[in-house]
Amino acid sequence: MSNHSLNYSVTSPRPDSVEIVVDTHPSATIFNDNAPMSPNTVLATLAAHDKVPTKSLREIITGLIATIKLRELAWEADRTAMCARINHAEDCLESAMEAREDQDFDFDEAGVPTDFIRNNNHVPSFQIPIGKGLSLPAEFIKRDEDNRTKVWGVTGHFGKGEPAYAHELFARPIEDPSFPAEPMCPWFLRLLQGSTASYTHLREVADELGDWGLAADIACFHQCEDQLRELNATIHSLCAEADLTETLQDACRIRLGAANAHGRLARLESVCHSKDCRFPIRSNFTVRLTSYRSRG
Repeated sequence: MSNHSLNYSVTSPRPDSVEIVVDTHPSATIFNDNAPMSPNTVLATLAAHDKVPTKSLREIITGLIATIKLRELAWEADRTAMCARINHAEDCLESAMEAREDQDFDFDEAGVPTDFIRNNNHVPSFQIPIGKGLSLPAEFIKRDEDNRTKVWGVTGHFGKGEPAYAHELFARPIEDPSFPAEPMCPWFLRLLQGSTASYTHLREVADELGDWGLAADIACFHQCEDQLRELNATIHSLCAEADLTETLQDACRIRLGAANAHGRLARLESVCHSKDCRFPIRSNFTVRLTSYRSRG
């Protein structure tokens, strides 16, 4: 504020106390005579005085304008600094991407486990987490010897101490409009469900294609087929056992009826109405067997 003292009284000022400022531009007052004022200070001042002299109102207005101008300058300075940081980050990212394009950058192939080979797009979706939400592609991979639907991989950047990570293999769809998705042909399904010799031949030919995901799903399909056959066999066995148990129960009921068990124990009829005799009624569950598919 200026050096003038303000007397905010509740009475109206005398007419001769009102001074009209002429030939003074507000922008000149901002940085010369008036200090910035916060909006809260202005609101408190106006709330405390019903009538404020014109000169005081000018000082309040120019103080608010000074505050706005200073905040504009501060915002512009922050924006400039933020742009500088963004440009610096973009430069660092560009440098890192250019360095990453070199396939041999920072690889420690001496530390890669034995029998691992370069990925070379065998499993392009294989990403290995390295912490803080970041990940690197698996540059060196090895198929699992016991489970053909799984592959192991390392980044090749962290030497001999780098752990190997597992990744599930899946067949990749062919993204080509000239090859629309169609149901598999019956002859191919017969090979998938066929004898051990037929499946072994199919797997060997699929391996020659070099598509590990395709070979993995062929192996997965064959494993599921074997599991389904075992489950169906178990269901058939349980159903046969249930039928036998029900037959034995029917024989017991016939013998109890022939022995007049209910007549000889008629005195227990009133007991059956008690709480202990209220057994739940069994539901007649029906098991729907899946289709039993024979091998070709």
